[in-house]
Amino acid sequence: MAKSNDFESRTISGTIRLLVWTLAWAGTMVLVDKAVLYGWFTSTYISVLGIVVNAALGLGMIKAFLRYLRDMDEMRRKIQLDSLSLSMGAGFVGGFSYSLLATTGFVTDPEVSDIILLMGMTYMLALVIFHYRYR
Repeated sequence: MAKSNDFESRTISGTIRLLVWTLAWAGTMVLVDKAVLYGWFTSTYISVLGIVVNAALGLGMIKAFLRYLRDMDEMRRKIQLDSLSLSMGAGFVGGFSYSLLATTGFVTDPEVSDIILLMGMTYMLALVIFHYRYR
């Protein structure tokens, strides 16, 4: 019983740790983007500093995610692996198809964020589907 509670507390603390890192990374992404877009500062050095801080927080988020994966049981790890694989495949196939659509003129204003959105939505949907499939 103590082992189960220890596993659950590690899972909860790992989830919270990952959430904090993810929110910090996403928050700095939005902050730097809006600061440059609205001209809150004009110094190139501050822009570069914001990008470096964002990248450092992104690396921290990756490290937190890897730790989160290591702390999972085998079934949850399999669900994550399958979901990440499907998302990566959708990103590659969708990204190259999107590039061809832009090259041929069917897409007039291509944005990288469209591919990121595709991958994110595929990952979230796959998590739900695989969670129910492997129950």
